[in-house]
This record gives sequence, structure tokens and C-alpha cells, in this order.
Amino acid sequence: MKEFKIFLLAAFSTALVLGPGCTTARLNHVDSPGSATVSATNANSAVVSPEFASPDGLTATLTNGNVILHWTNHATADGGNWVEFATPGSEYIKLDVFTLGGATTFVHPDLAPQTTFIYHILPFFGQSTAPVEITTGTSTNDSPVLDEGPIESTNVVSSPEKDPVFSIRSLQTFAQAAPTNLTATLSSSTSVDLHWRDCASDEDGYLVEIGASGDGTFYVCALLPPDATSFRKAGLPLATKCYFRVRAFFYGQASDTASATTPAQ
Repeated sequence: MKEFKIFLLAAFSTALVLGPGCTTARLNHVDSPGSATVSATNANSAVVSPEFASPDGLTATLTNGNVILHWTNHATADGGNWVEFATPGSEYIKLDVFTLGGATTFVHPDLAPQTTFIYHILPFFGQSTAPVEITTGTSTNDSPVLDEGPIESTNVVSSPEKDPVFSIRSLQTFAQAAPTNLTATLSSSTSVDLHWRDCASDEDGYLVEIGASGDGTFYVCALLPPDATSFRKAGLPLATKCYFRVRAFFYGQASDTASATTPAQ
């Protein structure tokens, strides 16, 4: 399951393919507290809790037309890192995403010549749900073709009494802000509908993650805006056991930048 599209919604662009020969898509950050990327001049100027510490030590080494990044993680709160790049005068573009405790290196391959690439590591923080398990169908006969994305009718509050919500940016309520009541049901032989309860009051968005086992590696398959409570994952293989989990998150402070300029061909 290592290669798939990340679904990006609302203020985000539409498709970002991960894996060998990955392509990128521009992502416009939601304009809310903590969501904007931070330049190198002020990336570490604010005092933050050590649990939400920014990565540092970012280096960019040019080798045979590829840029190899290395960095050091310091945060201990649950979350991860986005690898982002820009060219001079442009906005940052997301390249790949890792959960904390995972990778501290990344290869940006096959780059255009005579171009300066600027990189930073943008951390995010949020606790995921426990994974839910589901097995896809065995046949596509008479199975409807469904679009991937949020299930809009479920993203509204039907009760006049809203459930309590908590700040995800405070260590005291960090765990309480994690989503709850995650369920997974088949909407077709190759599509799974996910629903959950939004418990965060100040998240920057939601990540939907997929894995091949409940205790193995999970990969991000959807990046959703704040207050999302559903998602349909389409195009799954037949007769396959899948595990899903969801996390609300907020962006931390980005690392300082590193850059590399490719030579002429």
C-alpha cells in the first residue's frame, strides 16, 4: 500500500502521488493559527513546549541530480513531519509525510537543472485513533463506482447539543482532542466509508491513514480541513484486509531551511 494518492480537500489542492517517481501538487495552507509555514528567520523564535519541538539540523546534499535531505527530530508528542520544498519566490509544496519516530531522511529525485530548491520540515501534532479493520469485497460485479472524498451529508451537526471539544494545542487536553468513535463500512466492493467524532476545537485539519496491519506502518491517504467527520476511500484492491486510523492535527513551527542548486546539464 505504499503508493497511492493523497486526497487533498477545500483549501488544499487535489492530488499528490507518493512513491517512486513521485509527483507533487501545490498545497495552500488553511489560514488559521499555527497553520502557515514559517520562514527561516523566525522558525524558532517563539517559545514552544519541548514536546512540540521543531526538527533541526536540516541539510540538503546534491548527488547525481537528486537532493538528499537529513534532519533531526526532537518532538515527543504524537504526530509527524511534512517534507516541503519551494523555488525562490514560490510557495512551499508538499513532497512526502512521515510519522514521528520514522524517517529523518528523504530523497528528492530527478530534479530540473539550473534550479535552486529550498526545503524545510514542517511538523504536525495530533494523536490518532485506534485502527479499525475492514476487508474489501471479492467482486466488482454490479458494484457502483464511487468518488473518493468526504461524505458531505455527515459533516453537519444534527443535534442542537454539540459534543464537548478540547484544544489540541495544549498538552493538558492533547489526548482528549483526538477523534473518537471511528467506524469503517463498505460502500462498494472497493470503497470504504469512514466516520468519526470531531473532538478538537482548534485543529488545522485531519489526516486519514491506511495500513496493511493494525500494528504496522500507516501511510497518509487523505488530508482534510478542520471539522471533517467522514471520508470515503475508493479504489482499494479486492479481497484485502485494510486498517484505517484518523487524527486531528495542528502544525508546529517549521525547521530552518536548507537549499541546493542543480547544475546545468
